[in-house]
Amino acid sequence: MAWHLAIASPRIRTDVVEVSEYPELVERYQIRGVPRMIVNESVSFEGAVPEAKFIDAVMRAVAAEVRGGGAGEEGRGGAEGGI
Repeated sequence: MAWHLAIASPRIRTDVVEVSEYPELVERYQIRGVPRMIVNESVSFEGAVPEAKFIDAVMRAVAAEVRGGGAGEEGRGGAEGGI
């Protein structure tokens, strides 16, 4: 899904990282499962999610950026209460 958005818009970038090769990223982003999606450093979630929830996460990240800050812990996925 993220790749489709990146292809559709030059304003969107998608990176795929092999976590076994970058343990510092595992620690930085608290990766406990894959896939781990991080949107604008403010919203994150793990695992496969329905398209509607993925788009909702992207929209929340954009809204947080427009407001001038990140979504904070409540906007993060996983145990912190994302999608």
